[in-house]
Amino acid sequence: PDGDHLLIAIHHLVIDGISWRILLEDIASGYEQAVSGQTVRLPQKTDSFPFWAEQLSKYALETEMEQELAYWTELSSLELQPLPKDNISEGSLLKDSDEMTIQWTKEETEQLLKQANRAYNTDINDLLLTSLGLAVHRWTGMEEVVVNLEGHGREPVIPDADITRTVGWFTSQYPVVLKMEAGKELSQRIKTVKEGLRQIPDKGMNYSVIKYLSGRPEADSLQLNPEISFNYLGQFDQDLQHHAFQVSPYSTGLSMNENQVRTSVLDLNGMIAEGKLSLTLSYSNKQYERSTMAQFAQSVKESLQEVIAHCVSQQLTSLTPSDILLKDITIDELEQLL
Repeated sequence: PDGDHLLIAIHHLVIDGISWRILLEDIASGYEQAVSGQTVRLPQKTDSFPFWAEQLSKYALETEMEQELAYWTELSSLELQPLPKDNISEGSLLKDSDEMTIQWTKEETEQLLKQANRAYNTDINDLLLTSLGLAVHRWTGMEEVVVNLEGHGREPVIPDADITRTVGWFTSQYPVVLKMEAGKELSQRIKTVKEGLRQIPDKGMNYSVIKYLSGRPEADSLQLNPEISFNYLGQFDQDLQHHAFQVSPYSTGLSMNENQVRTSVLDLNGMIAEGKLSLTLSYSNKQYERSTMAQFAQSVKESLQEVIAHCVSQQLTSLTPSDILLKDITIDELEQLL
């Protein structure tokens, strides 16, 4: 009685978040053309995934990446401080996972999308990661929070390759350090996280290229394995707003084998649906009590609320070094100049 539901199952090796959007857009527009008796016409396809993979391998072997290599090698020399655990457990499996969802209001989400980024010329990821870093710092006292960050991986590193409508798994993964020095003001922390993210070469694209495709002996030293993984998928339901389709409330069932080993201690996935930002926190119930994770989730929620309120209250945009053409200048030096 509540309409038709279509389940599509595709292996993660061949599809990522952007690919789902391309596919859903095509299904929705094709469906609407068919319903109105038109011939189904879809936009032109772009370069194939095998072509991209082939070009990426060439790029890895032919491109000088000394600066990137120096950056990632230095980062990999960091000593990772482990997260505190309620129980010590070796090798948690996916079937040991529990999750909880943190949700913000429509008003908070709208402020985050439309107002908060003006204060420091940030994007949404800068503010989400500042809030995550802040919550981890408050929980553990860590001043350097290392996170495995997922990006869309479609950076324009291959000249003349067009992959805007190519379906595949392009996702890039790379470690980032969120600096949360004790005693710093919130404005300083937002700026520091923003600048740290801007200094990452090619938005992290080349980390896995160097590690897996370059064949360089130095790539063996890139062994940093953060315990926290973070992925923000964006406004997932935006593409369906003007179509006859919407995301079904029914569960898709398990998407992975339960006996697979968990790759992160804490796995956070964020998206905006129905105008509200939500963040799903997945953890092992062999390592954490639910009450510990509920406290941490509440801290993440309050940290972002704090960041949004602070940013919205700023009257003027405050510049940081990446906004101007002065190289190697610190945030403090720029503030003195201004």
